[in-house]
Amino acid sequence: MSRGRILIADDEPTFLSSTAELLRGEGFTVDAVGNGEGALKAITTAPYDLMITDLEMPGNADLDLVRQVAHVSGGLPIIIITGFPSVRSAVASIELPVAAYLVKPVHFPELLQRVSSAVARFRSYQTMQRTEHRLREYREQAESRLALAPVTPPHAVASPDAGTPVDLFLALTLRNVMGSLTDLEQLGRALTGQPIPSAHPCQLMNCPRGTQLQAAIDETIVVLEETKGAFKSKTLGDLRQKLELLQRHV
Repeated sequence: MSRGRILIADDEPTFLSSTAELLRGEGFTVDAVGNGEGALKAITTAPYDLMITDLEMPGNADLDLVRQVAHVSGGLPIIIITGFPSVRSAVASIELPVAAYLVKPVHFPELLQRVSSAVARFRSYQTMQRTEHRLREYREQAESRLALAPVTPPHAVASPDAGTPVDLFLALTLRNVMGSLTDLEQLGRALTGQPIPSAHPCQLMNCPRGTQLQAAIDETIVVLEETKGAFKSKTLGDLRQKLELLQRHV
């Protein structure tokens, strides 16, 4: 399981290949290119958690590559490594998403620490962005569902169809609770430097696992039990029975 995907751009073949192999040995997925043009093409065609780039190489004159990556990558962190440090370039990098400015020769333990920290922070940032997007989407969907829900007079017996918007609302709520739990789990993994599963079947279904799923099911069953008198819906009753069956096997 990869600890993160990194792009290294450097026109010095020995540094490029050796650094890539060392980082791969630490569990990272690494792509390597020899110039700014190749780096920009890679950034725009695949997702990365970090870019490591040489300061003095074709395609990065006056930090041009770093500026372009900052513009198109959505905050991708960048580590600059150079054999020709200068006050001018160091000051210019402060205004860009540069996670570190290191001077060659770089001690690998220091580079590894910088890489791990930058990847963890960026993954945390991405998880928070996804959570905020999910909450905005959920609010919009919930408001839309509630706007379409018919108004039932007090003490009136709802028809089977009357409960449908409520069923959809509860299903939407459960789905988003599960999705948020998954996001929180990923955020916790990122903050502690643990690998984040990239192809777990449960992720594709937007569901949590283990005790998280158990807690979500338990809470949903309680809500359905407490509201069964308010919403006379066969669909809700069937849903509660299915959840109780699932509860015994989680």
